[in-house]
Amino acid sequence: MTGTPRYVQRFDRVTRALNQLALHAGGLPVAQLAEQVDVDAETLRNELRAYYRADVDPAFAPSVLGQTSKLRFHDADGEDVEPALAEFVSAQPRPTEDVGADYVTVGELANIYRAGQSLLAVEPDNDALDGALKALTATVLSGIGGGRSVWLAELAQTVGDALRRGRRIRVTYARTWRPGLREHVLEPYRLIKTRRGWELDAGIADTDHVGTFLLSGVRDAEVLDETFERPDDYEARIAANRHERVVDLVVPQDVRWAVERFAESVEVVHEDTESIRMRAYLLEPVEQRLGLLLVVAGPEAFVYDPPGLRDAGIDLARDLLAHHQDTPGTNRHRSVR
Repeated sequence: MTGTPRYVQRFDRVTRALNQLALHAGGLPVAQLAEQVDVDAETLRNELRAYYRADVDPAFAPSVLGQTSKLRFHDADGEDVEPALAEFVSAQPRPTEDVGADYVTVGELANIYRAGQSLLAVEPDNDALDGALKALTATVLSGIGGGRSVWLAELAQTVGDALRRGRRIRVTYARTWRPGLREHVLEPYRLIKTRRGWELDAGIADTDHVGTFLLSGVRDAEVLDETFERPDDYEARIAANRHERVVDLVVPQDVRWAVERFAESVEVVHEDTESIRMRAYLLEPVEQRLGLLLVVAGPEAFVYDPPGLRDAGIDLARDLLAHHQDTPGTNRHRSVR
């Protein structure tokens, strides 16, 4: 039976040696390093010198053969000497590449943090994840990860725990489509993460009504001692509450994102270089949601079908104008140029 090829053994030794050097900024004695990789000092010196002298085009093997660390051979005082005579060796990593941060921006790390917070909400006992997130906020994301995002993650944990235990929750809620705060006692049926954030599908206590609540709209939450039994048909109730209406509309190509932003899903019916007809699946309240979509998309956007919703944008614009005209301190006679 053939043993491990010698070139594989050399590669393994050099890799382990570089990993050890990465942990010691001041370097290590060659003899000590050789002991750690189970080889004599002269053999390791020759293998490191071969790595040091290697001139391989990174295009052939950028992640394996490319030199990601620069070796220094030196004496005990840190003075550079010839590799054959050096008692010490150290590795100087490139500032970011060797630690895997070359292509990771703060924004990307923030996305990782948010994803980790979402996972922690459903795995509250994941101590390793919790420690990693705390390390991020204590170092590269210092000042970014606290506050609102942490509170939402903790709220999701609280709601999830109440759901599992069958406990009612009293919430103070800021409604999305109507002004003001309302207090509800909820029976949590389902907690999901969507592109809008955490959403709770819940029954309104002592009624047959089911609602969907964005956790970002919750201003205060209290888990009550009162218990409840989730109805057998809770999934059908949620589906009925989340019923989607189909609306065909035409928008300029450069604002198609607005349809994707407000719809649960979209289909392209027809398009040319200037405009696109899209079939949007909208949740209730459809009139308000569609009106906002049309206002954002601009005057060239219009509803193709159904005809009864063609004035949704105009109606919302009229309501907004009336609201701001009635706001104290507004100059009703000011002209817009």
